[in-house]
Amino acid sequence: MKKVLYLLLNLVVIFLLFMFGNGMTPRPGSSSGNGNPAILLFVPLGILFIVLVVQWFNLTKKRAHIKVTIITLLVLVCHFIAGFYYQVASYRKYRDYLAEVHAEQFGSVDWEYINSITSGLSIHINNQYFNWNTCFLFVSFSMFIALMINVIKLRTEKQL
Repeated sequence: MKKVLYLLLNLVVIFLLFMFGNGMTPRPGSSSGNGNPAILLFVPLGILFIVLVVQWFNLTKKRAHIKVTIITLLVLVCHFIAGFYYQVASYRKYRDYLAEVHAEQFGSVDWEYINSITSGLSIHINNQYFNWNTCFLFVSFSMFIALMINVIKLRTEKQL
């Protein structure tokens, strides 16, 4: 029971960090200052990711049969494909939205500026890195890694 409680606590903290990063996105058309403080969230998220993989591994190592594990892995792969597709579409839509706002403010779209604020780790697209979808992909990827470790471990034990 403690394992599940700690897992839920970790998931809540991860979700809150993702939503905090999302909230650091400036409104379209506003000044953003210098730098992107949301980049600092990658450090605790990286640590929590490792903890999450260990938690999933400990929770699933004795409970699931190999067939259920493989089906779960296939479902997770489908989720990755759908999640990445959704994220790319969301990014393009948001980029076009930023261009519209820029055109309303200045009369024309400066695509060089739009490309500069929508590339890399710009603060203007924090909401594309930190959102519900990326949070679910983060959790799913941790589960995928833990299940793959379980499958590899089961396979190597059967060969010995």
